[in-house]
Amino acid sequence: MSKVVLITGCRSGFGLGTAVAAAEAGWTVYAGLRDIDTGARLREAAAGRDIRPVALDVTKADEREAVVAQIRQEQGRLDGLVNNAGIALGGFLEQVEEDELRRVFEVNVFGAWALTKACLPLLRETGGGTVVQVSSMSGRMAMPALGTYAGSKFALEGLSEA
Repeated sequence: MSKVVLITGCRSGFGLGTAVAAAEAGWTVYAGLRDIDTGARLREAAAGRDIRPVALDVTKADEREAVVAQIRQEQGRLDGLVNNAGIALGGFLEQVEEDELRRVFEVNVFGAWALTKACLPLLRETGGGTVVQVSSMSGRMAMPALGTYAGSKFALEGLSEA
């Protein structure tokens, strides 16, 4: 039986690369896409690999619950979670609107927290597992005009370390 991993933010970049690498290593990959219609590169990369695109906007409780339920039903196990989904926002604090700040934290902090919380019961039932929080250098050192992004990554670092 292959190991099973859920990876968020698989449209491109680290998420796409991680999904392909995990599948090549023999894992069954549930690859989260905020908008399932944007997964052309993922579907192309998935050819011949056990990569299963799933609709997953980490800020939506119903989508988080549906993906965990799907994995439970189809696999009966979950061995890993990679919280890769994230957004960045540049600008000095006086330029950032409240809704923009909240959106960055909703995705980068609350989404990762909520999905981890949703996955933990199945991870524990499987006998353990690994949760990887994809952060950034900005979670350790803030740069000018990246306070919003850095604040969210500092928060993710704190949650993860605890």
